[in-house]
Amino acid sequence: MKKNVLIKTSLFSAILLLNTGCFFGLLGESPKPTKSTTKVMPTSNLSTPNFDNLAPVECTDDINAKSSCHKNLVKPKELKPKLVTPTGGEVYKLKSFRGKKITIIERANGYLFPELKNKIVILEMFGKNCSHCIKEIPVMNKLRRKYRNKLEIVALQVDGKMSKMAANALLRRHHITYPIIDGETATNLQYHVQNTYGWTGVLPFILVIKNGVTEFSYRGQVDYNEINNDISSIIK
Repeated sequence: MKKNVLIKTSLFSAILLLNTGCFFGLLGESPKPTKSTTKVMPTSNLSTPNFDNLAPVECTDDINAKSSCHKNLVKPKELKPKLVTPTGGEVYKLKSFRGKKITIIERANGYLFPELKNKIVILEMFGKNCSHCIKEIPVMNKLRRKYRNKLEIVALQVDGKMSKMAANALLRRHHITYPIIDGETATNLQYHVQNTYGWTGVLPFILVIKNGVTEFSYRGQVDYNEINNDISSIIK
């Protein structure tokens, strides 16, 4: 009777060892884990572009460089029919991603902005994938807050097509309140900036305009103190 109990106890212990994997440990090996075929998908921001953690890319004047801080120049064949003033300057009828109408009138030494009278205007060419452009957004926001009704920023997103959804995500993520325009609707303006100010496609690229006259230009990411000092010198 005692022998039968001992046998049963031994068998029960062996079963426990097998089920827990300890048995294999005693033999010097362990069972191989099985692969999981279940895909885990994120539950948020599925359709929201991520503009964080962009790798730093050096801006360059090399027109053959392939980087997010350099765009291809607009070619004459890409130009659209012109609307010109009696004096020959082209008129650009544009609209921001949020629907704000922006009229820009070309002059020999700058641009007029009829909707932004008596304001200094920062005209910026930037790219959605350019790390330097993204880093410069806080500078633009800070300038706009400081000068309030005396300054406005008009930015052209010139790094390829950008959907309205992606644009709105960019605006929300970086708290942008100034108008951003789809660069593909402003190819003629880009072409004029190229030919007039020697813009080679390096991003970001900025013009500071007062009373229709371009006062300053900046190629590449600009320091807040530098541009603030320049604006301070021409603002009332």
